[in-house]
Amino acid sequence: MLGIIQPTRIYLLNPYYCFDMELETNFEFDKYSIGVEDIKTEAEQLLKQGNEASISDNLKTVLATREKLKELKASEIRFSEPVLKQGENAVIFPHTINVIQGQAGVHKSRLAENICAAFLKLNGNKNELLGFNRLNFNATHTVVYVDTERNLSEQLPYALQSIQMKAGYSRADHPSNFEYISLLQINRKDRFATLNECLNHFKKSTNNPLFIVLDVSTDCIEDFNKTDKSMELIDLMNMAINEHNVIFLCLIHENPKSDKARGHFGTELMNKASTVMQVGFEKDASQNDTDIIRVKYLKCRSTARHTPFYIKYCNEAKGLVLADANEVSGVINNRKHKASNEDMTEFIEMYLGDGATLTRVELLDKLCKDFKASQRTIESRIAEIMSSDIEIFNEQGQGCKLSKETKEKTVYYKLIPNETF
Repeated sequence: MLGIIQPTRIYLLNPYYCFDMELETNFEFDKYSIGVEDIKTEAEQLLKQGNEASISDNLKTVLATREKLKELKASEIRFSEPVLKQGENAVIFPHTINVIQGQAGVHKSRLAENICAAFLKLNGNKNELLGFNRLNFNATHTVVYVDTERNLSEQLPYALQSIQMKAGYSRADHPSNFEYISLLQINRKDRFATLNECLNHFKKSTNNPLFIVLDVSTDCIEDFNKTDKSMELIDLMNMAINEHNVIFLCLIHENPKSDKARGHFGTELMNKASTVMQVGFEKDASQNDTDIIRVKYLKCRSTARHTPFYIKYCNEAKGLVLADANEVSGVINNRKHKASNEDMTEFIEMYLGDGATLTRVELLDKLCKDFKASQRTIESRIAEIMSSDIEIFNEQGQGCKLSKETKEKTVYYKLIPNETF
């Protein structure tokens, strides 16, 4: 060393600890025209490079998403318009997962066929399609129908014919924006991978937005009761709707004698879905099935929950048609005199589904007028509902229990989501 020199102190940010690190050295920085700021700049650059090298791909994705959210948060949010309505009700929106659920044999697939036909419908076509209509006739979606149940010789070909003929095409036409596959011949354990591969193929083959129907969705995975297998398909759909211009419509069976969609997959699907429609036969006064089919909205994330609409199978049309209003009223009014638990549940959903709390007097007064029944009858039905496994849904589509509590000698009723118990 050339004599004694004054020590130089440098302060650097230690990346492993949340405090500054003081370094002392006898190197002659001034002699070589190296300033402290030069060293700090170089050190900060090295630290930055080191941090970037250690960032995982997942963290990069999260940080990139954060920057996008920051950009969107600073601007006016313009919500998407619906792409499909039923009558005046907005039903299906872009970038969403939607559900049709119901017991076996209630014409879920035929309802889905009408929705598909509405997406494919040619200008000038007069078919009613149960009131389904797309808002922008210049917008072209590619419909991808994925079937897992029907035979390949008659049932599925007939359903595909029905879709395109309802849309205004002839039987022999092959619309360029209508794709379809069957997973019936694929082993169940291989279906998810095959579905993923097919959807990637269709995304690459068109620039159109995709409307993908999974009929039935639980058959697209190995085991709908296993969390990991269920979440594979849920995650695939979630990623697709966020990264691409894609809409899903999932058909799913309900558990026997229950309003709950089947399996763990059904539970997760309800949570992720934007619109959930439940299809079921209306009952008569003796609780037997009628010809009238009710389509009830269990969940409408983007709007207020719509009132049900009613359809029926028509032999002449060989498909579903809107039910006559007088016929529907006759069935419902005849059944009201029985004040069944199922009917009363619907009215409880209507009065309490938005999170409202009603006193005993208020709720009984409404239900007595609705059903033209005595307070004793109504209270008996309410007690049965509270002690049974009947599914009650709020406006968010969450399964709930009817709760009764007393405050200062006044009895109150409200719906509490099952997940809070």
